Parts: sequence; structure tokens; C-alpha cells
Amino acid sequence: MSTGAIVGSACGDPLALDAAWMTEALESGGIADSAIVTDLEFDGFIGTGQMSRNARYRLTWDRPAGRPTTVVGKFPSADENTKRSSFDSGAYHHEYAFYAQLAPTVAIRTPRCWVARFDAAAPDFVLILEDLADSKQGDQFSEPSDEITAHAIEQAAALHGPRWGDPTLADEPAMQSPFGDRGELLRHYYTAATDVCLTRLGHGLDADVQQLIRDFVPLIGTWARSTGTPTTAVHGDFRPDNFLIGTTPDAVPFAVVDWQTLSLGLGVADVAYFIGGAFEPARRRDIERELLERYRVELARYGLRYGADECWRDYVWGTLHGVIIAVCATMMADQTERGDAMLTLMASRHARHAIDLGALDRLRSDTV
Repeated sequence: MSTGAIVGSACGDPLALDAAWMTEALESGGIADSAIVTDLEFDGFIGTGQMSRNARYRLTWDRPAGRPTTVVGKFPSADENTKRSSFDSGAYHHEYAFYAQLAPTVAIRTPRCWVARFDAAAPDFVLILEDLADSKQGDQFSEPSDEITAHAIEQAAALHGPRWGDPTLADEPAMQSPFGDRGELLRHYYTAATDVCLTRLGHGLDADVQQLIRDFVPLIGTWARSTGTPTTAVHGDFRPDNFLIGTTPDAVPFAVVDWQTLSLGLGVADVAYFIGGAFEPARRRDIERELLERYRVELARYGLRYGADECWRDYVWGTLHGVIIAVCATMMADQTERGDAMLTLMASRHARHAIDLGALDRLRSDTV
């Protein structure tokens, strides 16, 4: 195990953490309770993150009772371009601020965060999280089961419901963009990423999918102005790869991770993104209205009444969120074989979703 972590720092190098750093960090997080980590073992990287790195550590304590024997650390990408763009876009700050300030105010299940540090000057960040070791990562390439789908809809409402229409949400640090106006940020990134996306993925995309990606460029501003429905905290990348699914009877059944695309927006955009990206189009067409109704029922648990027509309108609007994420990710994420396959799948499914439901026509009618 290499050394070099400065005690109290937001050390973004997973191989530099040592027992002294972890002791101080977990003491500050209220977990150590004056016990000392006597040995820290790096246990390898986990997950398939495209924009950051996750690592597991095994801890030896001088007084182990009641303290975690493993934790997970989250760090910036090792790729300098990805790291720089993720800091510049605010992606890393969104995730840090979600765990540091916003998570306690919503009901969605995530790994507990014991340490959240962000150093804008370095720049660097680190999270030390509960290790849900008895869970497996969901798979974007496999359609989710009915049980996982039910959990996803329930947890989407658990994120959206508690802060739905809350006027103070816009002031949360997790919602702040380094570029100010979100519509302008989306227009800038999406426009810049369009050619990158089509060059990198175009060989795997149908002609009408490529055309929708292009035709969406001048309508981004209209999309960002939304529909008038009260806004809430939106995960932004709510898909199976970002779900942790329990594998034992005692495990947490379902948890959601990766908050780098957190924003203020239409809650149902997360639902459209999940449904549109996780299912083949034929299956998606069969189940989407039923799942939307289930989402409305779940929101009612938080005292919300969301009309069926309004929900459907916003859902159609939300299909384009997936197009934005897939296109912009080609410019921000590390390029890997699995990554390109995943982004091709996402771009194709989300664009097909938008085509099926006439999303661009709805935006055009809003500009008349």
C-alpha cells in the first residue's frame, strides 16, 4: 500500500490512502469513536464507472466492535481529460454535495456516506461510503426483472417526493452549476458533443436516430425551460448500472449510487430515462403506462397528486433527457469497448423512445 495521503485532505488518489488518513476521516465522520485503524488494505477497484473510480478497503481496528471492516472509497477518474471535464462541469461537486447536504432530506436508499470532502483548488474529492458488499451492480445490457423494476419506481418516488416543488431546493449546493443557467450549459455541451457522439457511435445507430440527435440541437433551450410542473431533485442517470441489488436475505434489497448528474428538474424524467434505457422498445411500449401509474401511486405516499395527463406529458418531455445524457457522455467519459457499447445502446433506445412518442414535435409545438 503506497502512502502519501495528507491527514484531513480530500485525497483523490485511491492508492495513497493509509491507516492514519482513514482513522482521522472516520473519526470526523463519527464512525471511529476514538478507535484507531491500525492497518488499511486496498482490496481492488469495483464497478464499471466511466467518470470516476471506486475502491474497496479492508480495515483493521484496535477496537473493532461496532465498526466497519470494509469501506468503499470514490475518487476522480485516473484519466486527466475525464477528471478535468468532470470538475469543470460540476459533476464531482454534485455528487459530493448530494451526500454532504441533500441525502438526509430525501428518502431514497443509498450507501451511507461517512466522509465527503471536496477541494476545488486542488482539484480533488473523496467519498468514504458504506460497503454494500452483499449487493451486485445492475446490468444495462440485461432487462431488469419485475422485482427490480418495482424497486426502481419506488425509489424514484422516494427521491422526488420529499422535495417536490420545494422552493429552497434551488439553493442547495448540490444543485449549483459552475456555468449558471442550466439551459445554456446543456446547449453548450450537447451542441459540442453531437459530432463527437455521431463520429464515435454513428456506425451503430439507425439513420432516424442520428437525425433526431441532430434535430434536437436547436430545441435544447425549449426543453430546458420544462413544462411548468413543479421541479424536484433528479438523479439524472437513473439506470441499472447505477443500482445495487441485494444478493442475500440480509442485504439491502436495492440502493442507488452515482450522483454526478444530479439536477433540478422534472422528476418523471428519471422514470422515462429508466424505462426507455432499460427495456427493448417492444417491451417498453407494453409496460410504460402501467409503470407510470405505479409511479403516481408511489408519489401519493408523499402527499402528492400528479394528474395522469400531466404525468404523461412530462414523461414524453423526459424521453429526451436520455438522449442528452448519452450524447454528452461521449465527450466526458473514458472510451472503452464496454463504454461505447453501453452508450450506443443508450443513445439508440432513448432516441427511439423520443421518436415513438413524438417528443420533438411536442417541443416544436411549444415554440409556435
